[in-house]
Amino acid sequence: MVLGKLIMTIINWKEKVESNILEYDSCWIVRCFGITKDPKINNFMMVMELIDGSSRQHLYNNFISLNWSQKLYSLQCIAFGLKDIHNKGLIHHDFHSGNILSNFDEYAYITDLGLCQPANVKSSQNSNKKIYGVLPYVAPEVLRGKEYTQAIDIYGYGIIAYEICTGFPPYYNIAHDEFLAIKICHGLRPKCDYKIPQLIVDIINQCWDTDPLKRPNANELHESIWKLYEGISYNKVDSVICEQVKEADETNKKSSSSVQSPISSTSTLSYMTHPQAVYISRLLNFKNLPEPINADNEDLEYSDSLRMDFTKLDINSKDERN
Repeated sequence: MVLGKLIMTIINWKEKVESNILEYDSCWIVRCFGITKDPKINNFMMVMELIDGSSRQHLYNNFISLNWSQKLYSLQCIAFGLKDIHNKGLIHHDFHSGNILSNFDEYAYITDLGLCQPANVKSSQNSNKKIYGVLPYVAPEVLRGKEYTQAIDIYGYGIIAYEICTGFPPYYNIAHDEFLAIKICHGLRPKCDYKIPQLIVDIINQCWDTDPLKRPNANELHESIWKLYEGISYNKVDSVICEQVKEADETNKKSSSSVQSPISSTSTLSYMTHPQAVYISRLLNFKNLPEPINADNEDLEYSDSLRMDFTKLDINSKDERN
């Protein structure tokens, strides 16, 4: 009986890949050519276009040299790819920065569509009702067992945008356990002292709103991000976003110069990841989580270790860039 269910799961996954993923032809989604099977262990694998550039590793190695135009370019590429997924009536289901390939200059691709499926498929219709994902990127309503909707990808986008803007993985220095899941339901979101332009902050806050209905859809999201990118890239010096970028850069430089022993002669970030901070997809099995609410991070009671310390970076060590 167990073997039969396993075989059916594999067959269903194969059919899902063939029907939902192979049809993709988007400029910002990694192309899947088909599926193959390892003849020795009989595992199925997706054959995908080879693209270099882990966004997380690139952020770690090159964050200080990235300007806001590069960050917004990557964010608008990601939003465009997500728009394509949603306009086809699908949900990514596992949307986190580990599934983003970007060099922040030429491209930012969405990859790993293995869990992607139609938005109208309810959990009651799905033989696998378990929740898989990377905890910091999973929407609170999903953690509580609610249905998957396209709004969960928007929530994940908000966390990805935070990570691209600040350089830090969400909740990197605390355990990704039930305690964090409870705090997320109580309204906790990633927070750091690194200054982000307010127009970008507003979009991020909308994306990770506790109420899925208050999050923007993918079309609205891409339009908003594109307008900000356009304002910077075309040197509209009198635009609000350009003024906010200038203010943010000045604030971040002052914060960096106040550190007694800043990191110089390197562009890499410096942080210690908690041994129980997990950034790969896994089974998330939390019981009796509280009803999700929005909360002001300033009012939340949590350890200072939840605050991301950006002041250890020496921004002044690099040439000034927008």
